[in-house]
Amino acid sequence: MTKYAKFDKSTLKALRSEMQEVMNKYAVKANLDINVGNMRFSDAEVTIKVEAKIKGGVTRSDMMLEAMAKSAGLKMTNSNGDTLTGYNSRAKAYPYQYTCGTTGKRYKCSPTQAKMKFAS
Repeated sequence: MTKYAKFDKSTLKALRSEMQEVMNKYAVKANLDINVGNMRFSDAEVTIKVEAKIKGGVTRSDMMLEAMAKSAGLKMTNSNGDTLTGYNSRAKAYPYQYTCGTTGKRYKCSPTQAKMKFAS
């Protein structure tokens, strides 16, 4: 266990990795996917966002993505192995997010680009 004197970017990086490790151990027993998210901090205080979801459960964002993909006539996975992973309704120019099948990197794309990549 690490003792902290003050919070800065380097100490928060260590704290995040320790917390994620502890959460992963708990998540296996509890059938959850847990992710340690954003951290806002000052010298003496940190606020940490933690997200948990039931493994295999369908979230609102998953339902939104499926609905928007269906209405636009898109497949969730294309022939290159790219997978649609998210839809952000507030992002007007690039609302779709996808994961590249070869590199595993995440990208965002416009509705036109999504239709070219994921047309059914």
